[in-house]
Amino acid sequence: MKAQNLTILQSNKFNIPEFRILNSIDELGNIDDYIEYNKRYAIRSSCSVEDNESESHAGEFETFLNITKSDVKEKVQKVFESYNGKTGRVIIQEMIDADLSGVLFTANPIGILNEIVIVTGKGLGENIVEDKVDTTTYYYNTDDKKYYFSGKDDLLSDSLLGTLVEKAISIKELFNNNMDIEFAIKSNDIFILQARPITTLKKNSKIITLDNSNIVESYPGISLPLTQDFAKEIYYKVFRSLVRRLTQDEGLVRTLNNDLKHMVECCNGRMYYNISNWYSILKLLPFDNKIISIWQEMLGVQNKEVSNTFTVDKKTKKKVLTQAFKLLRNCQDKMSHLNSEFERKLPIYEDLIEKCESISTLLSTYKIIMNSLTEVWDITLVNDMYTFLFTALSGKKAKEQLKNIKNIDSMKPVIALNNLVRIYSKQGCSVLYKIQEEEYIKKYGDRCVGELKLETKTYRTNPELLYNYIINAEYIANLNNSDNNGIRDNIFTVRAKSGIKNREISRLNRTKIFGLARNIMLRVGELLEYDGYIDNFRDVFYLYFNELIEPKDYKDLIKIRKEQYKGFENIPNFSRLEFLDVITDKNFDTIQSKKMGRHTEFFGIGSSLGKLIGEVIKIDNPTTDVDTKYKIIVTESTDPGWVFMIKNCSGVIAERGSMLSHTAIITRELGKPSVVNVKGIMDNIQTGDIVELDAYTGIIKILKDI
Repeated sequence: MKAQNLTILQSNKFNIPEFRILNSIDELGNIDDYIEYNKRYAIRSSCSVEDNESESHAGEFETFLNITKSDVKEKVQKVFESYNGKTGRVIIQEMIDADLSGVLFTANPIGILNEIVIVTGKGLGENIVEDKVDTTTYYYNTDDKKYYFSGKDDLLSDSLLGTLVEKAISIKELFNNNMDIEFAIKSNDIFILQARPITTLKKNSKIITLDNSNIVESYPGISLPLTQDFAKEIYYKVFRSLVRRLTQDEGLVRTLNNDLKHMVECCNGRMYYNISNWYSILKLLPFDNKIISIWQEMLGVQNKEVSNTFTVDKKTKKKVLTQAFKLLRNCQDKMSHLNSEFERKLPIYEDLIEKCESISTLLSTYKIIMNSLTEVWDITLVNDMYTFLFTALSGKKAKEQLKNIKNIDSMKPVIALNNLVRIYSKQGCSVLYKIQEEEYIKKYGDRCVGELKLETKTYRTNPELLYNYIINAEYIANLNNSDNNGIRDNIFTVRAKSGIKNREISRLNRTKIFGLARNIMLRVGELLEYDGYIDNFRDVFYLYFNELIEPKDYKDLIKIRKEQYKGFENIPNFSRLEFLDVITDKNFDTIQSKKMGRHTEFFGIGSSLGKLIGEVIKIDNPTTDVDTKYKIIVTESTDPGWVFMIKNCSGVIAERGSMLSHTAIITRELGKPSVVNVKGIMDNIQTGDIVELDAYTGIIKILKDI
């Protein structure tokens, strides 16, 4: 196979060192015609059973490097003899006196399909294989086009890295397979020495596609184990209720149960949609191909490939069609009922939690509340689809019309907070201020940056954070100054606005649900600390729910988990990961990110119209004390808690997002220009850069960098 592959590569103009192929020992007599005394050669095996899909004999057959003319015949004979009667050929290839050598995998052999891996070291390849030199390993995500590397030295320039990636992609396309490629670099020229299939990647394996479109708003950065458990349970039960409501078929619910249990996953401490499973659910719907396209657009899914083979019979499709239209027709009434019921039940839930005195009763109450909510919460998913559909039907003018939504809930915490700032600026910590502060915490104390992560410190759990914010904040008059510029809403826009309004209500209520769960788990943590099982009550977030059922000494386990999650922080946050069969976490003590060149112009989706030039503040790890006044925020994504920072800024640029992401909705309401889904912006910009933000065209230009 190696011999055949080298011939194919050479015929396709890849830079291959001179080589000859011997089909049998009988051809040894002719090699003096092309073997030179002043050159050295690699004598490589190419056996019929080597590197095929059913079996791999890598390393079993002889290979010799750095061989002089006088020894070539002997080494060729040894290679043929190593086949032990199997059919094979021998490659005689000119050695390259390499500055760098290495191995290039078009997919990570551990089973990450969209990650190219490059292992390189100084000198000849044999030194790398035999661990005689230090190596550096580069990891390149083909969706995000981002690198990071581990190793002592950064050995490859941007240009060489880029060229190696281009060759990897070209060779993969040429063979229609993921390949293990050996290369050598001499004076910046790249030579391909051999290419063979990666035998650890089995073609019949299940592909698991993780995508953080939209979910990154709710779970930015690292999420700890207890948050992961809670999120997975919520998604599972809510989607199971939706499938049951749509299909009225318990058999189909059971068929989809495994997909439903894995609607979200965690990798490297970060939350992702298991997007293949989402497509299974979306394929139940009428006009599923069109629905999937709209869903991808509204959630900002950049890779539009639908990696799913789930099929639905015509009878089920017909039943779902009837149910879907019925649900969409009654969706807004059902959302109003859900909202009012939640407001009625919230104090009941809070009272239940207050009465708990033991870990077991707290965990039982947690289950009761979650089961009660998830049985009815699926209507919010119907409302999401309702909103997506009518936003898409609103057409190109949606950016202008989908703002100034009267009494939208995502603005209420901002207005209330702004009022607190006004009272404090005039009266200080007066009785009126204290009353209003207490009321604010009661209503909106769970709304903050990272509000859906249970480990987040909120204004409810840590009221001092609110006070610290208030004393440093500035009151803004005419907070909501957006308007529709006299444009009359069409019927689609009216319905889209209704859906958006209910969506924001449910998102605020969802924040309160997570606040209930956070309260329960903090109290569990306090009891565990009191009993000596953990050192600090907040360490409870490093545990999974099932580990809490029978309390024990968790100190050693938590110590290990803290080290593990510290390692996760070193790994870049990739938007998409593709695995074979199993999701694999990584952990590095030290890695470094590597950026490919410097770009100054970017394109995205103009989500709130306007145009301005201003200074950037780049936000990786948001906190409410970040001063964004008169600055253009550049970030990966925002969540509802960002509203307190957005209200002071001039505009927003987000690497992720869509027309219905939180960035888009809030900037429209606040009249701040914004562009979302700007791929690569975070790797190319720094705080202090001057940019032009044009939300009419979606173009971002860096005019001056620091």
